[in-house]
Amino acid sequence: MRRPIGSHTSSEATKVKGSAKGRLQRRALRVWKQDYLHYKYLWPNLEWAARTALKHIGKDCPRVLDIGCGHKPYGDLFLTARHWGMDHGVVDTSPDFVGDALRLPIRDQSVDIVFATQVIEHVTNPHVMVRECKRVLRPNGCLILSGPFFWPLHEEPYDFFRFTKYGFEQLLKDAGFSEWQILEDGGDWAQLMLSVCLRLNKWLFPLRCAVNLTGALLDSVSKSTRLPANYTVLARL
Repeated sequence: MRRPIGSHTSSEATKVKGSAKGRLQRRALRVWKQDYLHYKYLWPNLEWAARTALKHIGKDCPRVLDIGCGHKPYGDLFLTARHWGMDHGVVDTSPDFVGDALRLPIRDQSVDIVFATQVIEHVTNPHVMVRECKRVLRPNGCLILSGPFFWPLHEEPYDFFRFTKYGFEQLLKDAGFSEWQILEDGGDWAQLMLSVCLRLNKWLFPLRCAVNLTGALLDSVSKSTRLPANYTVLARL
């Protein structure tokens, strides 16, 4: 029998080593930051996905499971919901309970929305994770998922995969989702300038600003999205 929400378990299978800079505490876009061009596109897409999912669920106080919640920087997207955060441990995280993304400690069909951003590249079997997300969703439920297409190695050695939009589609098909939307988190120029900015040290912050603004400007006039840094997925049962 599966453990219900609120029970505690642990696993080495999805343990993610905390980064030296620490987990994201809150969303605050800063043009001098290295990751500006990452979050400039990721955050609006996640906000859109959360609004769309809540509207699709269409009921008071839906249940939301936040996998790899960290310090819950996206909790404000679900103020009208019962929001539970799960992570692999309690170091540099603030979860409501500890669990394994490959064996969610939750009953079948017990939540309305599963939210997992920038987690799937760190699990050893993404197919199993997406199937587990589908298992715990109620009928009419939604999965909000994001993950990298182009990104440097991070949280090593627990960094295993990168995904094309077709890779995400296949994961969703194999898990049994019926429909989905996949958004590019920025285009080619944003990804190119992001790559440059990630190489610039802190003391070069004026140059970071120039690179970030250049990337945003060029991305606004070029519609090519063949090389985005990341994808955001909204899938429905």
